[in-house]
Amino acid sequence: MAAAYLDPNLNHTASSGAKARLSMERSPGAMERVLKVFHYFESNNEPFTWAMNIRHGDATDVRGIIQKIVDCHKVKNVACFGIRLSHVHSEEIHWLHPDMGVSHIREKFEQNHPAEEWRYELRVRYLPKGFLNEFSEDKPTLNFFYQQVKNDYMLDIADQVDQDIALKLGCLEIRRFYREMRGNALEKKSNYELLEKDVGLRRFFPKSLLDSVKAKTLRKLIQQTFRQFANLNEEQSILKFFEILSPVYRFDKECFKCALGSSWIISVELAIGPEEGISYLTDKGSTPTHLANFNQVQTIQYSNSDDKDKKGTLQLKIAGASEPLIITTPSLNIAENMADLIDGYCRLVNGIMQSFIIRSQKEGERALPSLPNSAKMRGSSLAETDDYAEIIDEEDTYTMPSTRDYEIQRERIELGRCIGEGQFGDVHQGIYTSPENPTLQVAIKTCKNCTSDSVTEKFLQEALTMRQFDHPHIVKLIGVITENPVWIIMELCTLGELRSFLQVRKYSLDLASLILYAHQLSTALSYLESKRFVHRDIAARNVLVSSVDCVKLGDFGLSRYMEDSTYYKASKGKLPIKWMAPESINFRRFTSASDVWMFGVCMWEILMYGVKPFQGVKNNDVIGRIENGERLPMPPNCPPTLYSLMTKCWAYDPSRRPRFNELKQQLSTILEEEKVQQEERMRMEQRRQITVSWDSGGSDEAPPKPSRPGYPSPRSSDSFFPSPQHMVQHNHYQVSGYTGSHGISPMPGSIYSAQAGVLDPHDTWNHHRPQDIPIWPQNIEDSGTMDMRGMGQMLPANVMEERLIRQQQEMEEDQRWLEQEEKFLKPDPRSLRNNVDRDDGGLLGPTGNQHIYQPVGKPEHAAPPKKPPRPGAPTHGGSIASLNSPIDSYNEGVKIQPQEISPPPTANLDRSNDKVYENVTGLVKAVIEMSSKIQPATPEEYVPMVKEVGLALRTLLATVDETIPSLPASTHREIEMAQKLLNSDLAELIGKMKLAQQYVMTTLQHEYKKQMLTAAHALAVDAKNLLDVIDQARLKMIGGQPRPL
Repeated sequence: MAAAYLDPNLNHTASSGAKARLSMERSPGAMERVLKVFHYFESNNEPFTWAMNIRHGDATDVRGIIQKIVDCHKVKNVACFGIRLSHVHSEEIHWLHPDMGVSHIREKFEQNHPAEEWRYELRVRYLPKGFLNEFSEDKPTLNFFYQQVKNDYMLDIADQVDQDIALKLGCLEIRRFYREMRGNALEKKSNYELLEKDVGLRRFFPKSLLDSVKAKTLRKLIQQTFRQFANLNEEQSILKFFEILSPVYRFDKECFKCALGSSWIISVELAIGPEEGISYLTDKGSTPTHLANFNQVQTIQYSNSDDKDKKGTLQLKIAGASEPLIITTPSLNIAENMADLIDGYCRLVNGIMQSFIIRSQKEGERALPSLPNSAKMRGSSLAETDDYAEIIDEEDTYTMPSTRDYEIQRERIELGRCIGEGQFGDVHQGIYTSPENPTLQVAIKTCKNCTSDSVTEKFLQEALTMRQFDHPHIVKLIGVITENPVWIIMELCTLGELRSFLQVRKYSLDLASLILYAHQLSTALSYLESKRFVHRDIAARNVLVSSVDCVKLGDFGLSRYMEDSTYYKASKGKLPIKWMAPESINFRRFTSASDVWMFGVCMWEILMYGVKPFQGVKNNDVIGRIENGERLPMPPNCPPTLYSLMTKCWAYDPSRRPRFNELKQQLSTILEEEKVQQEERMRMEQRRQITVSWDSGGSDEAPPKPSRPGYPSPRSSDSFFPSPQHMVQHNHYQVSGYTGSHGISPMPGSIYSAQAGVLDPHDTWNHHRPQDIPIWPQNIEDSGTMDMRGMGQMLPANVMEERLIRQQQEMEEDQRWLEQEEKFLKPDPRSLRNNVDRDDGGLLGPTGNQHIYQPVGKPEHAAPPKKPPRPGAPTHGGSIASLNSPIDSYNEGVKIQPQEISPPPTANLDRSNDKVYENVTGLVKAVIEMSSKIQPATPEEYVPMVKEVGLALRTLLATVDETIPSLPASTHREIEMAQKLLNSDLAELIGKMKLAQQYVMTTLQHEYKKQMLTAAHALAVDAKNLLDVIDQARLKMIGGQPRPL
């Protein structure tokens, strides 16, 4: 049999190359023509354009055409189908009998009208009894019949039916057409506008309804009516459609005005259908009178009547009747159409293909019988089998060139091991031998079930798409082998799929590499966008890794071409719901904007090292979460600018999403910024390594041992400087675990300042400081090395040694004190909230029992460091210092840890009657109270807790407003800025609270609750900063010198 090339999902005109590719050799003298047949198998474009081009020969009959079309759609009830020929400029209709030759039909009818004025239409005409139940087991036929009936309804009677019926039928079609759409989707204004503007309400409702009802009223009516059918599936929607339509439009039978007998004696309306058999009605209100069943009909004849009116006569021989049933029709054409209808029902009921019509042989209308199935199965070995319906998909744009530039000889391919599995078969690694490269490694896609031409065409579709692309980050097509077994040969990406690659290399890939992959994909997708292609399946699993620094976009099996600004609508097949844009899920609408959404999800996958989106969420629930505003959370270590770009890709309105060209530029900027930061982090790491080894003087010798209590350091006499183990006991932690710049306080003038101390690298307080504190002074950063001996030459050797010994003794004293106080290191947090000294210049290390040694800046004022107060002892204003403890765990609540207290950042002031200080303390207490209660709290309890914080902040700001006039005018600006920052912090806290309430039962509950705690903490930190600013202003007013923060 001739090959069939069919893909109803494509909607574009074929090029000459396609026709050249699909043409096959034919026997000499055979007539070769193409017949365009319209049908109702659902495709992507408008129903009236669904068609196939079928090549036929001299011996092709109508049955062969029907069989070839329905075979492509796996139809079971083939006997129900017929072909109707209609003239587009008149009401002339002819039903073509299956035994009629196609060439004879065309010669007969194209003599009177040109070929372009005739429309060949495949229709379901012969219905079995209980056809809806029968079709329920044959989905292609059910869908075909539904589309046919709906189209007839819209063309013939839609403008005449009641408004309520029109609304119901239209809403049922919306429900069926957008089968994945949620039941309440039309309640969302943007969804309704998309349906109204981009798809068009005219597709679902008659013009009379749209013109007679105001837009706002119509919207409400559609929304109300749609609610009635929101929970129906596709099949239920179809059956409900038939149920509502049947009382006003009898689509299950055909009626003809005729007369019983050989003359116009009894004028009747003859009804022919599966339930009525052959019946007639004398008037519209009468009960049908049964004439015969189809299984009683023995023969059918039709002819011209003998009178001059050119009427037609239909004669039926009925079993058991003494005389034949004679029916007179207005014309021979009507008699012929009635004969075809009754003959079709007789063949269907009796389960045979032999016709009951007796024709005169002189008419020459009877063609050669169709070849039996055994002959068809022999394929193209016989030339005459080419006469049987080779189908050309005229909508195919993705065509191979007629010169077959991409055809490869199988002998040049060496098939290797299996490296994966595709939609149609396995993927193998192999070697392609060519003159240019004798050992080119390639990937070979195979097709397991390419025995039918339609499967082969679909398999080759990806190759036909890929051959049009030439981009460094798109997998290249090398060639195809179109003879069975069919192969597609592509370039080999040796590192496999990106998702697996990310999972395996999770701990070796840095952030810059991940952003690089996203940027490379954006360049590929920008290229596709410029060529008007939509990919439709952008995900990490469809990206291949060519090298560690190069990824390529692959898997173009779902890619489609778009003309101008139109969109592509998928009708069948499995789709990646969790990656898809909302309009794609709801309306199966695919554009470049929907590709942008999918690219945002793919970026999220990359930043999450291959984690799939919406883990644990069912496909049916994804659209509900998206419409409720839920988006994928920010990946760990993701730059805020990159996550902001992702959220722009996930805008619900497609018009608000960026284009790929913009994404490419912004990702390039983000990538450059990350590279700069990466270089800076490397320099910082090198400096920290220098810090660790500073006492070795650049030599390879091992660092000295710590000096024993009571004895000087063994190197102190040589270097005149304490060993680093004594200076910074946290240094090992900072080097290995923290890359920030908050390790050691600045060292102006001499070696260290009097306030120097080591901060906890995980302390959230320091992340909110207005400025970063450099580790080393500028001259040390520039030189890159430190000459510690040179720095020690500022004092005489004997003086320096004496002071170092004294400092060693002070350290030992401190150590003994710490051991005595160790049992107080974990006090009751409730007592700590009200009783912690505000002097918060330094913090305990992670272990809680490490002493922070503070060397002196001026020798004459050397003294032992201040002992930390006992936790829980009465002090003044401890609530603020307590915030220096990080929030350990969102699930476990806020745990307050004791802190080592150093001298305050500002000079000691009299806090009696200090309203600002009292209100800052009150605000901090409110934040701590909220932090301790929020973990077990319900969403309804969030508001009172945040309200308490807001009231405390309002009281503080009011007190500051009263205090400002008494402070120097030069400080007002800084104080006002600190106040604005607090207002912004409160707004942020309220926003996070609303999100935490909204997503209380979702996967984002934990994330937003944690962000709420972080916002509250930032508020308290900025309140303390406001107090520091005011204290500085007070010192300036009284002429005091503020201490550095």
